[in-house]
Amino acid sequence: MQWLFALRYLISRSSHSVINIIAGVSLVSVAIPVAAMVILLSVFNGFEVLVKQMYADTDADIEVVTTSDKAETLYSQINDTKGVAAASIVVEGQALARSNNKETAVAVRGVDNNYFNTLPIDPLTLKGDSVLTLGEIDKSIITRDVAQMLGIYTIATTKITLFSINGGAIGSLMPVRGINEKSIWLGGIVPSSQQMSNTVIIPLRVAQQLFKGKDTKIYVRCSENSESVKSRLQESLSDTTSIRTREEKNSIYYQIMRYEKWAVFFVALLVLIIASLSIIGTVIMLIVEKRDQKLTLLAIGADSSFIRGIFVRQGLLISGIGGAIGLVLGIVIVLIQQYFGVITLPSETFVIESYPVRLQLIDIIMVFTTFVVIAWGASQIAANSMIKKQL
Repeated sequence: MQWLFALRYLISRSSHSVINIIAGVSLVSVAIPVAAMVILLSVFNGFEVLVKQMYADTDADIEVVTTSDKAETLYSQINDTKGVAAASIVVEGQALARSNNKETAVAVRGVDNNYFNTLPIDPLTLKGDSVLTLGEIDKSIITRDVAQMLGIYTIATTKITLFSINGGAIGSLMPVRGINEKSIWLGGIVPSSQQMSNTVIIPLRVAQQLFKGKDTKIYVRCSENSESVKSRLQESLSDTTSIRTREEKNSIYYQIMRYEKWAVFFVALLVLIIASLSIIGTVIMLIVEKRDQKLTLLAIGADSSFIRGIFVRQGLLISGIGGAIGLVLGIVIVLIQQYFGVITLPSETFVIESYPVRLQLIDIIMVFTTFVVIAWGASQIAANSMIKKQL
């Protein structure tokens, strides 16, 4: 019954035009921040998905760290674990690269033959060949940043020399005794990324000679949830083995992104709370306008609680319509950007062509719930303060 009275009062033709205008302004003032909250949360979701995809190209689903003498045994056990789609033995280290009389510091990644099944390289972005071993000939793959630093403009007949400090102490009289040196042909060039810029990929055995005694990593690609696979690996592998998922390895970066998302959410929430003040004003104006009908309601048996409920529901109707418009508007804008990429980014500066967005149901539910609570509170404040004075 209260909802019927509230709807009747809201759409009554006898309402003054000024009240209608104020109600319309309230609708817009609520719709805009609600739409903004949906859009902002979707933008952060899009960047989070983008970052995860970028890390997926360079970091495996799971990383197992062990010593070189245990790597082969653990590798067999890992491949036999349910949920493991592929695995690769990797040795990583820092080195100095030299070519064309130019030098630069690089991150070296020595990989086995199964590496590109674990972390595939897009063949459309690769210049050259992804084969690292051709008979007795060892080849390397470098990023575009390394190629530019070393002045490499062609793959053919190009050699790269890598220098690394040995695990032992460097002799004071002959420093070169502590340095390992390996020369290797260039096989391919891949685009650089934030996670993989100055990187050189070489065969595993060459890296083992270059970085003697270095810890070995086993990269794992999962066919199901990585947390489930990690739990199985922890049960079957040694307790001294370090096992981390991609999210755990880059946990600080992901946490920062989540904190930024929630910070933006609370800023937008503050704007929505301020906009709800217009709802309070609208409800108060409606109460003042309908004060002459107070006696009629009291004559038919209504009490102050009933009348208060009418105007609380009026405030909910106004804010509900505005919130629904805002939700629909925000969802439509996000979906258009998500599927059509209307807002583009400079291709020379960014690795993507359009602004990344990703709509999630949990965000819509969260925005809707927050908005309903604020609208109900604003309507209660207006109704309680004015009904006490009028009755």
